[in-house]
Amino acid sequence: MTHQEFFSQQWNKEMKRTLVAIKALPTEIDKLDFKPEPKSRTAHQIIGHILPHAEELLLAIDSGDINEVQHTFNSTEQAATYFETNSNLLVEKVKTISNDDWTNKLITLSSNGRKLYEGKMMDMYWTLLFDSIHHRGQLSTYYRPMGMRNPSIYGPAAEDREDMMKVAAAKQN
Repeated sequence: MTHQEFFSQQWNKEMKRTLVAIKALPTEIDKLDFKPEPKSRTAHQIIGHILPHAEELLLAIDSGDINEVQHTFNSTEQAATYFETNSNLLVEKVKTISNDDWTNKLITLSSNGRKLYEGKMMDMYWTLLFDSIHHRGQLSTYYRPMGMRNPSIYGPAAEDREDMMKVAAAKQN
């Protein structure tokens, strides 16, 4: 397995988990204005930051530039579709990257047009994947305060575990 194939495999796994998280958000877009404290991003700002990473990485394969720009979505359905489409395109395009480009090509990361730093393609791609996971973790702390059930991202949510324990107890009785 090449490094690019391994990255694609991991991206796919995390894409599915991110889709679970997005689809578990409130469908009313105004509920995504929640943030736990003033310096925090809103739920809408978090998804507007992480979901574009797929498209940004896709475009960077040819351009050599990642330009992070905050996106807004009209619905969680639109956000999920946008992310899934660009993730699938990214995974296919990563397969075409030569090993030399993957390990040596320099990619520039900018945010809102301001250059932040430059790094090797493989490092930048892993960094944005990990950034997505990090911010998805932040988002996971917002569900209950927004009145929503936590999604099962890496394991069962509290309600799932409670149900599993009830079933196990019933089997023992």
